[in-house]
Amino acid sequence: MRTYRTTALLAAVGCLALTGCNPQAADTGTGTSTTSTSTNPAPAAPPAATTAAPAPAGSAAPAPPKGGKPAAVVPQFVGQVLQTAQDGAQAAGFYLLSSHDALGKNRNQVLDRNWKVCTQTPAAGTATSTDTKIDFGTVKNEESCP
Repeated sequence: MRTYRTTALLAAVGCLALTGCNPQAADTGTGTSTTSTSTNPAPAAPPAATTAAPAPAGSAAPAPPKGGKPAAVVPQFVGQVLQTAQDGAQAAGFYLLSSHDALGKNRNQVLDRNWKVCTQTPAAGTATSTDTKIDFGTVKNEESCP
């Protein structure tokens, strides 16, 4: 019972200590920090716009899709190990990813490093919004693509 009270007391003290911290404090470079005395701090600046990936040589840069969402050109993933393709898609700004068994056997791609990409949708070179879903058609590494 005594341990419970001590733990609860320490947790409460820790919460109070953290509550007293001001996340708005700014370092002025002098080793001291300044705080805002206003009760309504100024709104934070909007995040910088994400720029599209550079277009291949000889092609026009992709125009941002309607709605102001960032655009990028879909890289070529066919022939890559599924894990490498997923990492590349994320590096290009695409985070909505799915994969399926290209042989139609409905196998799940549990260990992504054991699968290779045979097809991709949308196709490589397509300029699209980065919130577009990329789907990979895959087979096991030792299998041939259909």
